[in-house]
Amino acid sequence: MVKFLLLALAFGLAHAHAEIEGKWVTTAIAADNADIIEEGRPMRLFVRELACTEACNRLEFTFYIKVNGQCTTTKVIANRQADGQYRAQFEGDNIIAPVYVTPEIIIFLVQNVDRTGRTTNLIYVLGKGQSLTSVQYEKLEEFAKVQNIPRKNIQDILATDICPK
Repeated sequence: MVKFLLLALAFGLAHAHAEIEGKWVTTAIAADNADIIEEGRPMRLFVRELACTEACNRLEFTFYIKVNGQCTTTKVIANRQADGQYRAQFEGDNIIAPVYVTPEIIIFLVQNVDRTGRTTNLIYVLGKGQSLTSVQYEKLEEFAKVQNIPRKNIQDILATDICPK
């Protein structure tokens, strides 16, 4: 299933530049190791903007991290690999794949290997500032299940986002 999504991504990403670029807000996140996305943890990212440069060979993420109630802005650049996925260094090594892209929503699948060698599979859902509909949330639950991420590890973080827009 994931390989099919990545293949679809490879064919569709060239047309998705305009849909990926712009202002975004993290709507929901999920992880098989939920501790890294809890409040105040480093992978609880509040995305604000995506930029696709060099024919989308570089994907730039601008986001906030909230630690001790303080929001800190961060910028990370991910470079496209030969397999079409992106790689970036942030809290370890990250393989990033946008698996669903529309003008209203983007879903990223991320595999993070931290400095201790611990691997975590994550899902980031970005939107335009609205909560997921019940249908979207059901589809997220199904996708999380395929990724072996328990339903209880899905977090709607839109309401906890106090960082500057």
